Amino acid sequence: MLARKNKPTAGKVLPTEWLEAVARILNETFKRQCKDQGRYFDIYGQLFSDEMLVIASFLHEKDQEKLPITCFLSCDKDQIGTPKMVRDTQGDFLDLFGLFFDEIFAEDDWNQYEPLWQEVQYKTTTYFYKITRENIVLTLEANQLLGDFNED
Repeated sequence: MLARKNKPTAGKVLPTEWLEAVARILNETFKRQCKDQGRYFDIYGQLFSDEMLVIASFLHEKDQEKLPITCFLSCDKDQIGTPKMVRDTQGDFLDLFGLFFDEIFAEDDWNQYEPLWQEVQYKTTTYFYKITRENIVLTLEANQLLGDFNED
């Protein structure tokens, strides 16, 4: 289960154009790190009735055995109540991904994973995050294969 709140069903996938734009921005912003480590950013997102979830995973280009760094960001429904609020939250999420990965790349031996959901204040808003070694691509493939058996 990817979402912060337990969901019995999948949410609506966020627009591909936006997810691809976020991936392009992160890959360009962290171009040197991507090149040096042979990695790239992959972005995934879902919109639920009471939560928006966006995931940025820093994956190895050729070797899925090399563990990624994956950052999950989530917000509650009161932060996505209108199209403008969704856009503002998406902008904040992009900023937060940049801040998290700036911190991660600032240390050669960074190892401060947060596998449990934590709160983070950004601007005047509370968001939620976790940072894991989860390969989101493999998780999504497993969820698709498991189908109904994946429910808690």
